Amino acid sequence: MSGVECLTFRRDSRFYDVGRASDDEPMRVTPRLEKAFRTVRGCFSGSGRRIAREVGCSRLTGVWIDVGACLGTETFGAAKENPGLHVYAFEPNLRLAAQCWGLFPNIIVLPMAVAEKDGVADFYINANLGASSLLPFNPEGLRRWVGGELLKVQSKAMVPTIRLDTFMNRMRISRVDYLKVDAQGADLAVIRSAGERLKDIRKIKLEVATTPVSLYEGAGRRSEVVDYLGRSGFTLASSEAQSCGQEENLTFIPRGEA
Repeated sequence: MSGVECLTFRRDSRFYDVGRASDDEPMRVTPRLEKAFRTVRGCFSGSGRRIAREVGCSRLTGVWIDVGACLGTETFGAAKENPGLHVYAFEPNLRLAAQCWGLFPNIIVLPMAVAEKDGVADFYINANLGASSLLPFNPEGLRRWVGGELLKVQSKAMVPTIRLDTFMNRMRISRVDYLKVDAQGADLAVIRSAGERLKDIRKIKLEVATTPVSLYEGAGRRSEVVDYLGRSGFTLASSEAQSCGQEENLTFIPRGEA
């Protein structure tokens, strides 16, 4: 048997439990799971909102989701400077996630991966922590990758996974102002997991490889990402090369706001 029945966040936010069911079943909202979501929702109802009221209106408010947060370099600075901004950060590497717990009251770090199925999945932990992924390496892509000799899988762990639409629905999030995705080859799967809720996301930044052979098995190609988001009502607003020209960061906005 595989899959997930429930996810429980303990009071000190250090541990989670996974009960297992069928991969083909949707996530069952058990009492423990409902309690977990109530706990996370409640984290924003106290000190974070009180601080926002005390300092007045901030420049940034609303909800950001950071998938593949690592240590939060993309979003945590904005949350620190803008108490009215709420950031949900997904980081399946438990060691990294634990380093970020409790940094600021308006940041919730979830030790989970975002995927197209609610359940559990293998997670490949790399010596270069930023290269850890739900996807295994493509041997040929790794051989050709500039700097590939530094990318070594050290261990494999089973981690809980959740779809974006499941998360947004259970957390009662009506709108996401910014979705940042750095899922090491699985970025398109993260986008697909939003389902019909993709229309409720106002800005998306994600990463794609531009090499002839993908570094990760099954990774979405740049053309696939642009095509999928184009058919979903988004337009490519900007791109930025990185990793010696082997990757690009792509930013999308709804077509009507271009």
